[in-house]
Amino acid sequence: MRVRVLGCCAGGGLPQWNCGCDNCVRARARDPRVPRRSQPSVAVSADGARWSLLNASPDIRDQLADFPGLHPRPGTRDLPLDSIVLTSAELDHVMGLLVLREALSYRVVSTPWVRNAVLEHNAAWRLLEPAWGLARLDQPLALDRDARLEARLFPVPGKVPGYLRDVAKPHPEACVGLRISDLATGRRLVFAPGVRSLDDSTWAEIEAADCAFVDGTFYTRDELQAHRPGAPDALAMGHLPIVGSEGSLERLAALPGRRLYIHMNNTNPVLDADSREAQVVGRAGVEVAEDGVEFEV
Repeated sequence: MRVRVLGCCAGGGLPQWNCGCDNCVRARARDPRVPRRSQPSVAVSADGARWSLLNASPDIRDQLADFPGLHPRPGTRDLPLDSIVLTSAELDHVMGLLVLREALSYRVVSTPWVRNAVLEHNAAWRLLEPAWGLARLDQPLALDRDARLEARLFPVPGKVPGYLRDVAKPHPEACVGLRISDLATGRRLVFAPGVRSLDDSTWAEIEAADCAFVDGTFYTRDELQAHRPGAPDALAMGHLPIVGSEGSLERLAALPGRRLYIHMNNTNPVLDADSREAQVVGRAGVEVAEDGVEFEV
């Protein structure tokens, strides 16, 4: 299975347009140790010829332009894109669908909760309704048209997106992780960019994976409060911190296989390659995802 990180930062990317934190200042100045990063999406493929996307970032136009594997054939609109699977209705996971509205040669897949929440409360997204299919929790789904990659959605501890809080109720389908299995090799990828805690079922999925992308939004629980007094903490925002009593790093460090943090907020110190925090994560054997990284599982 081939994997391409199209974007790795949380909503707003790095630099975020309205943020003057040290990371954003350095990214704007083109500091090579704090490179610019776009919003989160990952592409997967069984053969390197046709691809599917995990979430649709608001930056999808530039991400596709920067990735030759997802360019249309010259003189055509034949894009080698099979499916776009959504793990939640968060704006940094779905807004890219509006960029791709001109043609619906691909399919969108999500849980019924995500589909209904987005389409019922956001009229513009209804342009995508003909291509939007449903996937039930823990049911197999052929991700690519040759059925070489099998996807399953599993519930994770999360939250209802802020813009839907007054119109949609919490539900196990609101925030999910994604397990992708290569049926030829048996290799398994897990994608969990929005997780509030590692409950037993979520941990079992990560533990069994050959490669896992895990929520790395904040380094500490109170990281955002240090930059913006009065801001909610990581858990209140539906994100698992990297370190601390609730953190993920110590547990991930004990696992074999490849583990990567994704969905980092622009304030996260691990985005600075020279920071102490980045070194702590690296010594634990966990990677910080970077735009454009491509590898095999």
